[in-house]
Amino acid sequence: MKTVGEVESLFEQKIGEALKELDILPSGFKHKVRFHGKAKDKKRTASFEKSWFPETDSINIWFERAKEATSLPSQAAVTSTVPLAPTSPPQSSPTAAEPLAELIRALDRAESRPGYDFVALKWFRDVALPSSGASWALADSMRQNLLRDAIDRRLILTSKVQNPKTPQFPVTAIRLNRLMPEVSMILGNGNEPVPGFRPIDIRGENLSATVLRERR
Repeated sequence: MKTVGEVESLFEQKIGEALKELDILPSGFKHKVRFHGKAKDKKRTASFEKSWFPETDSINIWFERAKEATSLPSQAAVTSTVPLAPTSPPQSSPTAAEPLAELIRALDRAESRPGYDFVALKWFRDVALPSSGASWALADSMRQNLLRDAIDRRLILTSKVQNPKTPQFPVTAIRLNRLMPEVSMILGNGNEPVPGFRPIDIRGENLSATVLRERR
């Protein structure tokens, strides 16, 4: 049974697809969605099935200015997974406390599976993550949003590969961008960036759209 907040997140993603398709999302803005009752917004933790009444309720959609990517708290959270001092005992360092770190480690394990040449995005999102043991990974919207964020920040790269079962329908595959300092830190491969490496911008559609299309 989904909560109001989870349904809002899913609806917000679908609205985002429509806005991009119609090319009406203002540059530098993001959209927000809230379900509204007779007098106030719905409680996000409430059961959607029990608290949604189409006869009287409404859906509010508005635009907000998007914050700079460098100000996102999730980026600062990544660095917190590294011990502050080399003398700190091993047990004092965070162990899979951050959802992003857990996501990166889960994909690292999936890439290491013997006998597999690639990791399918849909399988990783809908099967591997829910079975990883992380409590947050049980929520569809949380997995979706976290994957989209990691792809937007190029911590995870996407590509199209041939589907062994149906070659006429390529599969979206994902892999860790191990050149990114954040990925190296989370996997414990050091915190120094690769010399001479600097990410470049790639023109075209936002990579997070791939995640949204693969929901079907």
